[in-house]
Amino acid sequence: MQDTHPLLRNLNPPQREAVQHVKGPLLILAGAGSGKTTVITRRVAWLIEEEGVHPSSILAMTFTNKAAGEMRERVQKLVSVPTEQLWVSTFHSFCTRILRREGDRTPVGRDFVIFDPSDQKALIKQVLAELKLPEKQFHPKKVLEIIGDWKNRCLLPEEAREEALDAWTRKALDAYSLYQTGLKNHRACDFDDLLLHTERLFRDSTVQAIYTERFKYLLVDEYQDTNRAQYLLVQHLAKHHHNLCVVGDEDQSIYGWRGADIRNILDFQHDFPEAVQIKLEQNYRSTQKILDAASTVIANNSQRLGKTLWTQLGEGEKMVFKLTDEGRLEAEWVVDRIREERARFPDAKMAVLYRANWQSRQLEEALRAMNMPYKLVGGVKFYERQEVKDLLAYLRLLSNPFDQVSFRRAISSPSRGVGPTTMARIAAAIPEGGTPLEGAWALLKSGELKGRAQREVGKFLDLFRRGTGEISTTGLAGLVRWMLVESGYVQMLEDEATLEAEGRLRNLEEFVNAAADSESLGLRLPEFLDRVTLASDTDQLEESAQLSLMTIHCAKGLEFPVVFMVGMEEDVFPNRNARETDDGLEEERRLFYVAITRAQHKLYLSAARRRRMMGQEMLGMPSRFLRELPADALETPIRWGTELYQSGQGAFSAPRPSQGGGHSVASELQRIRGMFDRTRTAAEVVPESAPGSVISLEPSNGSWPKGTRIRSPRFGRGVILGSTGSGDGLTYTVRFEGGEKRILARFGMLELAGD
Repeated sequence: MQDTHPLLRNLNPPQREAVQHVKGPLLILAGAGSGKTTVITRRVAWLIEEEGVHPSSILAMTFTNKAAGEMRERVQKLVSVPTEQLWVSTFHSFCTRILRREGDRTPVGRDFVIFDPSDQKALIKQVLAELKLPEKQFHPKKVLEIIGDWKNRCLLPEEAREEALDAWTRKALDAYSLYQTGLKNHRACDFDDLLLHTERLFRDSTVQAIYTERFKYLLVDEYQDTNRAQYLLVQHLAKHHHNLCVVGDEDQSIYGWRGADIRNILDFQHDFPEAVQIKLEQNYRSTQKILDAASTVIANNSQRLGKTLWTQLGEGEKMVFKLTDEGRLEAEWVVDRIREERARFPDAKMAVLYRANWQSRQLEEALRAMNMPYKLVGGVKFYERQEVKDLLAYLRLLSNPFDQVSFRRAISSPSRGVGPTTMARIAAAIPEGGTPLEGAWALLKSGELKGRAQREVGKFLDLFRRGTGEISTTGLAGLVRWMLVESGYVQMLEDEATLEAEGRLRNLEEFVNAAADSESLGLRLPEFLDRVTLASDTDQLEESAQLSLMTIHCAKGLEFPVVFMVGMEEDVFPNRNARETDDGLEEERRLFYVAITRAQHKLYLSAARRRRMMGQEMLGMPSRFLRELPADALETPIRWGTELYQSGQGAFSAPRPSQGGGHSVASELQRIRGMFDRTRTAAEVVPESAPGSVISLEPSNGSWPKGTRIRSPRFGRGVILGSTGSGDGLTYTVRFEGGEKRILARFGMLELAGD
């Protein structure tokens, strides 16, 4: 029988159909854990072994070198002929090979070099200087980010002009044009150019004919993650023969923030009306309870083609949800459950997943407190992150002025124009038994420093003079906030205005929370620094640890017998900024779907009633995604209402923070109003000011309007002239007596001033 063929053995009917499909376009919708890689490799092997297709006529593209290498190895084990001529590569590797052959038809030739990020930054800084664009308004990373977006949509400078509707974008477009000229002069490509130049090359009918004839069968993995340039490349290559097989899962499209376009997979049958669609719905990873939860949640999305996952692995255990009073207790609860699961399954690998990297801090501290080894996947341990170490340098120098290592790091972050020569002069000027701050002061008084270095060193010394006073007049968390703002570090990240900078700001915000936690224990600055230093000591057992901590994005493609999903709260998951649009909310829901389907046997979900925000405890609302779970998914059903917000000590036992900056309980309640879909019953909460009463939640944007009078601890009284952004990015323009300032709300410590 046909299904006894070695390449079809142990495949289910849809898998066999996908393997045996030969001619014409094919869309394989591969649900989570459905054996996608097996189908892909056997399909390539089937073309070679049974259809007589020469390996050199097959092109398979994926997104990582690791995946490409594994695919090539698995195919070789399945076929009887050498596969050296089989093209299996990433999009960027494929484009590089094409440009090495056809580069004479492009602006950069065949012998181009590939610029890495540091090369790109150096070139764009030259461009900005030539255009006399100040880096404070045109941060190199931000400009490179928008240039990358244009390139990923295959727009050359002259083609992007109609998008330049404001002055900033027009200037950035000028930078793009000059940047491309610079690359051409260097005979160089950046990573985005590899896609851009190849796509432009394939618009030439002669070149296109060569490669459509060469590659008669195309296969693209993870098609839901393709951007515009990758989509167009595939369209060019499949234009004549249509022998295109794409594999993907629209429900796992989670990279929209970096250019992936879910419409590519949703519209595949529009691009190729004759396409065959095959759904791989049998899951070989998880139990049915887990799959039912994932399928029920993702069914709330409109941007999908639809699948229903099922398994033969049995019903399995129900999920567990825990709502703790605050974030520290949530982390401790997770650690306790990990210990219980280890008693049941000593050898089982487990994972704790979270929406954003800043969430790892309390988990790391709870695990270290129990001497429990772990490994942080796809990231750096919290206290070893660049921005955290930069801030620690300021605090350590404030606590110990003799610390020359911290002095060098602090004075260089942000950059103050103090180079190696000036640093050497400062070191030479340190009096015997003195501090580097005294050396800098001596050099400043000598008049040897000129221009920017003179101004910046003076401001740096004044910062630490004032910081000494702040130690005695403000709490630990307040001191950290003060240092972040006064050092210019927050302003540096605000000016950068990139996704990376946003993540670094969130990590610094979490550091303030760590300081507030220590302050609540009565720790002073030296004791807090000792605690942090001990916490950052590397665990030598981490590489062999069976417990992994990671973001959900890092977990895609992985599986674990036991999974913990923490931070199931509005503004955490779904992320505050992402939920402001329908597309953003749907991507967040797809991210939740990915998290659920990482679990094989057991899934724990947790949330906290209150979390610290910039050192102050804020009210939290459990994630809307919890409401979307099937009624019988959890061991103990969630009862929506006031009981979710009442702890053993009464409702909202946390102290009320001061008004201002969007961080009061009142403004926090405004912020969470209208979070749930209008078709659902609004949750009811008990405000601290009126125990026992309930209020309904109604929509509000939670920001202060133009004309509001406020007070800043740094600039005094002022009037709000306007605002931009929202959520964590909400920024006010304020007129003070000393002039106008742009202030990020969550760091500004603003208060209502009244009349």
